[in-house]
Amino acid sequence: MEKGKYGIRYAFYGVVAFLFAIFGWTTALILLAGVVIVGEKDEWASRQVIEAFCLCAVSGFINAFFSLFDFCYKIPFFGSIWSTIISVISSLVSIAVLVFAIIAIVRNTKGQEAGVPIASKFANWAYGKVVVKPQPVYQQPAQGQPVYLQPAQGQPVYQQPAQGQPVYQQPVQQAQPMQQPVQQPAPAADACANCGAPLNGAAFCTKCGTPVNKQ
Repeated sequence: MEKGKYGIRYAFYGVVAFLFAIFGWTTALILLAGVVIVGEKDEWASRQVIEAFCLCAVSGFINAFFSLFDFCYKIPFFGSIWSTIISVISSLVSIAVLVFAIIAIVRNTKGQEAGVPIASKFANWAYGKVVVKPQPVYQQPAQGQPVYLQPAQGQPVYQQPAQGQPVYQQPVQQAQPMQQPVQQPAPAADACANCGAPLNGAAFCTKCGTPVNKQ
């Protein structure tokens, strides 16, 4: 991190500013902001001091807001409940300021932005900076490359093949021709009715001995 006109590193201003925010030293923080913004005239260090000032102002703003309802302390029975609510909220705000300030100090020591929510946007707006979030880049697949799609549950995916890619198609099962039953040839007229052996005009079958019943 570079040094400023007074030989002090810019990160030092950010660290000191957030320490002032932790202890609630608003006056000291205003004086430091004047030194950085007017004297050093460094944009980065000035934005860190502005974020620290916004963080310190949160606690004072909340206390000033609840001071408008001081009459609630005078209400019987409800006054003790109101006091408990104010104490819990003040404690939570103090813890939040402490956590964000510590995170900001760690980042400033590394030369990074403090990144305090809302306060960072206000500091960027004060210097006319617009932070644009990076958008995802959708890259069109090269010609001839397959595209893999995640199908929805239970839904088939129909995808047209890329140009020059072979199409794999499941072969259609051909219907088998129906086999005709084999008909046994009718026995000849001059044949045995029992075994079908030729009779050759005999009165008895020469194979099984069955007499021929001639009409």
